[in-house]
Amino acid sequence: GFLQSMLAGIALAMAILPEEIPVILTVFLALGAWRISKRKVLTRRVSAVESLGAISVLAVDKTGTLTQNRMRVAELAADHRAFVDEGADDLPETFHELVEFAMLATPIDPFDPMEKAIQSFGLRWLTGTEHVHAEITSEFEYGLSPEILAMTRVFHDSSPSRHRLATKGAPEAVADLCHLPQDRRDEILHEVEAMAERGLRVLGVARGEWEGTAWPQSQHEFTFRFLGLVGFEDPPRPEVAEAIAECRAAGVRILMLTGDHPATARAIARKVGLSERPEIISGAEMDTLDDEALRERMRHVDLCARMLPVQKLRLVQLLRQGGAVVAMTGDGVNDAPALKAADVGIAMGERGTDVAREAAALVLLDDSFASIVAAIRQGRRIFDNITKATRFVFAVHVPIIALALVPTLLHWPALLVPVLIVLLELMIDPACSIVFEAEPEAANVMLRPPRSPSESPFAGNNVFHAVLQGSGFAAVLLLGYGLLLTRSADPAQARTAVFFALVAGVFLLTLANRDPSRFLLAGMTAGNPWILRMFVGVLAMLVAMIGIPLFRTLMGLAMPDMATLAAAVSMLGI
Repeated sequence: GFLQSMLAGIALAMAILPEEIPVILTVFLALGAWRISKRKVLTRRVSAVESLGAISVLAVDKTGTLTQNRMRVAELAADHRAFVDEGADDLPETFHELVEFAMLATPIDPFDPMEKAIQSFGLRWLTGTEHVHAEITSEFEYGLSPEILAMTRVFHDSSPSRHRLATKGAPEAVADLCHLPQDRRDEILHEVEAMAERGLRVLGVARGEWEGTAWPQSQHEFTFRFLGLVGFEDPPRPEVAEAIAECRAAGVRILMLTGDHPATARAIARKVGLSERPEIISGAEMDTLDDEALRERMRHVDLCARMLPVQKLRLVQLLRQGGAVVAMTGDGVNDAPALKAADVGIAMGERGTDVAREAAALVLLDDSFASIVAAIRQGRRIFDNITKATRFVFAVHVPIIALALVPTLLHWPALLVPVLIVLLELMIDPACSIVFEAEPEAANVMLRPPRSPSESPFAGNNVFHAVLQGSGFAAVLLLGYGLLLTRSADPAQARTAVFFALVAGVFLLTLANRDPSRFLLAGMTAGNPWILRMFVGVLAMLVAMIGIPLFRTLMGLAMPDMATLAAAVSMLGI
């Protein structure tokens, strides 16, 4: 009849449409971002949550991410003499001028932790002497630039035309500004190497004089005198070594990108277990290599020192072209292009600039490397759960489609009417969006390599297993329905038996797709509280549907007798 045909067509259309898929993709990623935020990682782009599980290269800055970003002046070197702060009772006169001009080269109220350490150290040792100039302000400043890795501040001197200069920066850059002979430069670089090998960040300090009113275009036009070296200690974060070991086990390669001296980078890398490889590539060396040569060089290098932002951008692009999924950390304005170019840009929340945060997909609220690893773990878990939920959706729709279509084609009494399919959807949607989203991570989630970027929850292998599951279940239900009808059973009782078996089968499919390697009923208490809640909710729904006559009549069901219940159980047993 026309009405029955219309109902069968509507039921089939409702059965075919997997409307749960948009719910899965939306809810899982949104709740995933919420779960990641509990690990001190703020998600600015939801798509990054899905990409986290595919990260194969993690390019991180050293300062503040691997280390605590709590700088303190640990050593000084001047006139072939060394001063170690720890345990010292007095600062020898030899180092007063060095500390004085390091303070002058630094703003009085700085933001940078290294500059804060200089001012704190100077005030501790030189307060009450003529070497502290709290009231003096600079006339002019030469900022740090890619060409000269040093900055100079200019002050009034004894007459309006005379000026005093204070410079600090990379030791090799400051030595170059002082136009030192090669043998003296070699001595300085040897001292720098020794300090860097102890894990210290090293700055060179110089003073200069200038007489005139027009400022030169470049710092090279001044005459400087080299004063000495300042070594800063920034201890590694205690949790970093364990997090790096976890990354290694997960097949995620870690690259250190830092502006520090190569020896400093190597010392910190050894302390945290990042790399035992002795080779380091510098930004200057990187500029001498073409893309192919650099790609080959990076196969053997984990540490990149004296890096500039433009070199970070080039490296990220090169790694991505080679097929890697790259996450990169950054905090400065100039890091923004590289953060945007990475698959997952990660900005520092505590010390990062607004520009870096705007360009990034994730923001570390505590600047900790361990938080990045926790986010990768969550990203892998989220992708796994999306895959499980997708497999469940395809598996459960196959028997619904079969039960809506085949009885109609064989001229049997209609089995699934639209209202029954709506009821099934009320059970399926919570199963996918709540139960599977809350599924705990697999035990080996961080013991397997990163997934391929092309891998998808809708991949043929996943869909094939789902269709195979659903087809077997559909065949059993159709066989049971046919046998009940051939034995002259009441169609309402036969429909009730099959529907009971279908509902119980949906619950069993939920358990089966949580972890295919685990025994079916072992999933009942395996770390997901929503399984039991789902079971109780479905049972209550069935009792209400059968126990209330109005609902029972509306859905074309009957009060089940013992034969009906036995038939439902036997279908599940098959």
